[in-house]
Amino acid sequence: MAKKTRKSGSPLRRAPSLAERTAAVSLLESLTRSNQPLAVVINGRTLALTQAMATAEQLFKAGEYQATGLIYQQLLEQAAEWHRAGRLDNAETVYRQVFEAHPGYIDALHLLGVIYSQRGDHATSERLIRQAIHVNPEEDTYQNNLGKALQGQGRLEEAADSYRRTVELNPEHVLAWNNLGKVHTELGQWDEAVAAFRRATALRPDFNEARHNLEDALQQQSNFL
Repeated sequence: MAKKTRKSGSPLRRAPSLAERTAAVSLLESLTRSNQPLAVVINGRTLALTQAMATAEQLFKAGEYQATGLIYQQLLEQAAEWHRAGRLDNAETVYRQVFEAHPGYIDALHLLGVIYSQRGDHATSERLIRQAIHVNPEEDTYQNNLGKALQGQGRLEEAADSYRRTVELNPEHVLAWNNLGKVHTELGQWDEAVAAFRRATALRPDFNEARHNLEDALQQQSNFL
């Protein structure tokens, strides 16, 4: 099974530099902003998102960093739930506001990139995820999602490089092995596709998509023997 990454609410292992923060926030400011009103639950209380953010800012200024972090963590956990449920606009609003308030939460920037990819704007997705990778280049999930953004733009060789980098960082990243196999399939590289899909199915035998992909790749491979 692929390695679990840190929760979206967890801050960076290395705080971004001022230049990195400025670059990332400037990038977000260049994009269309979603400011829809949202209700969130913080410490069991339902608040407007604006109120929750203002509370976090007040606690931060008062030096209550643990309490501040707890609010951001709860916000990002709710955003992740909305993201999984397909409520992309809601998730985007929270990811953006938390990151702009506290750019140490670089995973929020990465997840914004994932949202743009899901919407089909792979070029914007690439820009956001590359900025996250610039701050945290050892995060395998970032590399995998960069591959998906590149693949969505038809830049298959670059996508393959990102998936290879993912499995270098985490050899058990089953999704990246499957994605790498799909790129090799698009390129007509059947031996490489079979090898990648075999790795994915070995890591997760119940991964039906990878198993079907392997069967198809084996059939195509046999046609060229």
